[in-house]
Amino acid sequence: MKMDETELLELLRQKEQAASHYIHGQLGDEREMAMREYYRMPYGNEEPGWSQIVASDVSDSVEWILPALLKTFTSTDKAVSFEPTTEKDVAGADQATDACNYVFYKQNNGFLILYAAIKDMLTIRNCAVMWRKEDSETVSSVPFKGASEEMLAMMLQESEDSEIESATPSPMIGQDGQPQIDEFGQPVTVYTGRMKKTEKRSIVKVEAFSPEDLLVDRDWTSPLLAECPYVARLIRVTLTDLKLMGYKDVDASDLRASDHGDLVNRLTRTNQLESIQTADFGENQSTDDSMATGWLRMEWVLADFDGDGIAERLCVYRLEEKILKREVVSHVPIATSSPILNPHRWDGMSIADAVSDLQKLHTELLRQTLNNLYLTNNPRTKVLTDANWSPLANIDDLLDSRPGGVIRQRDVNAVVEHVTPFAAGASMPMLEYVQSMRENRTGVSRTSQGLNPDSMNNTATGRAMDMSAAMQRVELIARIIAETLVKPIFQGILKVLTDGDMQKMAFRLRDEFVEYDPNEWRDQYDMTINVGLGTGDVQQKAAQLMMIAQLQKEGMAIGLTTPAHLYHTGAKIIENAGFKDVQNFLQDPSKQEPQPKEPPLEIQIAQMKIQADERKHQAATQSDVQKFQAETQMTREVEQIKADAKLREIQGNLELQAANDQRDSERDQNKAMMDMNLEQQRLEFEKWKAELADSTEKWKTELVANTQIYIKQLELGAAQAEQEADASNALAQSIDGFTQTVSAEAGVSP
Repeated sequence: MKMDETELLELLRQKEQAASHYIHGQLGDEREMAMREYYRMPYGNEEPGWSQIVASDVSDSVEWILPALLKTFTSTDKAVSFEPTTEKDVAGADQATDACNYVFYKQNNGFLILYAAIKDMLTIRNCAVMWRKEDSETVSSVPFKGASEEMLAMMLQESEDSEIESATPSPMIGQDGQPQIDEFGQPVTVYTGRMKKTEKRSIVKVEAFSPEDLLVDRDWTSPLLAECPYVARLIRVTLTDLKLMGYKDVDASDLRASDHGDLVNRLTRTNQLESIQTADFGENQSTDDSMATGWLRMEWVLADFDGDGIAERLCVYRLEEKILKREVVSHVPIATSSPILNPHRWDGMSIADAVSDLQKLHTELLRQTLNNLYLTNNPRTKVLTDANWSPLANIDDLLDSRPGGVIRQRDVNAVVEHVTPFAAGASMPMLEYVQSMRENRTGVSRTSQGLNPDSMNNTATGRAMDMSAAMQRVELIARIIAETLVKPIFQGILKVLTDGDMQKMAFRLRDEFVEYDPNEWRDQYDMTINVGLGTGDVQQKAAQLMMIAQLQKEGMAIGLTTPAHLYHTGAKIIENAGFKDVQNFLQDPSKQEPQPKEPPLEIQIAQMKIQADERKHQAATQSDVQKFQAETQMTREVEQIKADAKLREIQGNLELQAANDQRDSERDQNKAMMDMNLEQQRLEFEKWKAELADSTEKWKTELVANTQIYIKQLELGAAQAEQEADASNALAQSIDGFTQTVSAEAGVSP
């Protein structure tokens, strides 16, 4: 029996209430507690004056596991690859692999999508990712310069959604620097400006949304939602949003009536955690009808709407009491996953669930340890009182614990400290035990993080063993994410691309520009998830790949491997090293020109006969050629001997004539040389003779002059001698006279 709109609406409301009661009730409370523990919010049992510290086991575990999981799916540019099911699907599968990875990582920010989804599942059990086809408009402004009116008309015809934003006319200047004139004698006008182009394309939109807005049938037993009888996404929208989506027959009252009790609880919980989650819609409705808010349900339900006895997958957009859209679809465009799967349940467990009780225990131990330390450093004080319970010390002074403060008391024993023994040291082994329990539950150990200096496995081998053991838990989570989240997402992207009405995709891939048509692909291929390498086993994988490469090189000689095998191994080595641009290091042999195939055996035999005849004919021809070459060589040698003899005769005559000429030349040169030497000697003799005569005359002149000078000196000496003799005689006479005078006066005879 065919179902009407009222029955469908009632079915959807029942499904929603059953799912919402669990998700926004028990599961919602557990998610709220997980978020409070992740952000280290108070538990509510704190006491004033005592320690209120909250341990960070949940956030530490989540933040340590998150990088390894993200690296797993972002260490390669092909997180997922499609495998062909038939030989003719090879090209389509390769194109689908490149296109889907491009859509997820480039058209959509695949890193942020995975970051949000993985962090949600590590913290609040589940994540939620949705994909859909979306019509987008890209507006660009293209400049033009020197364009004529005809060129502008052609540019506008190329794109229907193009318009000229601005255009400035100016005369066309020719090569001679003068304005150009048309055939009518008018100046040619060109335009400079900008043209606005609007490009409309259909793209695949992938987004991660809050798991609080995901409703799943309560009795569903798998995280894979492809066959789930009821899946829904709740979206908080305004009346303006619905109008823009094309739903014109909706008013504000329909939106305001779209809430119910479970959704109110969901908003209340969101408002209570407004410091954690930025989305806060509030409880008060706007008085502006255009901004009235409500919940839009995007539901995928299995129902026999047409009454043929087979349930179809319906996609329904509705408010609480009003269906806006209904259509039959091929799949559920939503995927969810959990890091720890629970058998026979769609919702699993999170890392926060695994360490929640340990964080509470850790928090309590830390608080007790700090409280004991507070009392030890700042103990309580006992005050002596009189019979009327009046203190014998000033209470205000006791409450003031300033360093060097004064305590006034009436009795020397009025104030006594109440010593609290320091027992916090006994809690240290317990804290260590809690830490080891967390490591066992999560696989994240201090040794694998490189934070434990006292580890017994500080050797390279020990570290590798610790890393390998710790990464097993992370690798298991990565495999769960690959099979339950990444694989459905890429299957859904391929499904949307091949549903039709998708334009050709043009993008740059490995330094090459490619263009693919999704309409030429199958809507389903076998899929392989290339889970990337974790942090702990990079070196181990590199060593293993090098061993494989060496084995392949040895196997090339006996036909065990091909260049394609070596290329794939080299590509894995390069990706393991952290480089994604494999094409810059290795050339794919499949892109090289194919080698020609060998012809059939019959053709090969015929070719061999033809080659044998050709070789026989070549041998006969070569024999004749060799005989002719021998005769020619002999004749050439005889002529060469005669020519050499004649040449030697001519050379002998030339050499004899040259010798005679050289002898005559040398004789003439010797005679000229002797004549020149004799003439030079005669000139030198004449020069010496003249110099001798000059020197002799000079000597005579000097001798005469010196002789005259000497005679003159002799004459002067003789005159001087006469003068000296006359002076001596005069002196003698004077002395004799003086003697006689003296003697006469003395009466003595001289």
